[in-house]
Amino acid sequence: MKNILVIRCTNLQHLDKVFEKLRDELPGAKTALLTHRHGALAAEAYTETVAVYPYTENYGYLRPMKSLNAMNFDAVVIPVGNISGSGFLNVFLFTLTIKAASRYTCNTALELKPLSRAKIIGLLLRNTLYATVSGALTLAAGAVLLAGWPVFTLLTKCGKALRQ
Repeated sequence: MKNILVIRCTNLQHLDKVFEKLRDELPGAKTALLTHRHGALAAEAYTETVAVYPYTENYGYLRPMKSLNAMNFDAVVIPVGNISGSGFLNVFLFTLTIKAASRYTCNTALELKPLSRAKIIGLLLRNTLYATVSGALTLAAGAVLLAGWPVFTLLTKCGKALRQ
């Protein structure tokens, strides 16, 4: 890997460690850092090439940054603020809009883990399934509660009347 894009989506302390790891493991590699506007000044401390995400919202598949594709990245590195990378699906999906030979996460233990397109799509499908099932269960529980509430109220009033 000679040309690497790092996407800033964690704190600066973690980013310090990620760049140190990349310099140690890939000496001579050229790095670029993608950040939101509010992080542009701090990003200059890490690399000469800073790209500013033109949107104020989170990184997203539907908000691509086509200018990154002209930079010909060999790899995209996504620093994640936990061990598993859960909670960063929007960033993973965003990387699918960037032409790169490979993608990696770098967790808080500084493990570089490959992230394939299939894995990203699998995570999207899993999260969609979880959201659908939890929504269906919530609707079912709400229906039972709404249907049962009048019965419960009636029984409670009848119980009070019988005790008096």
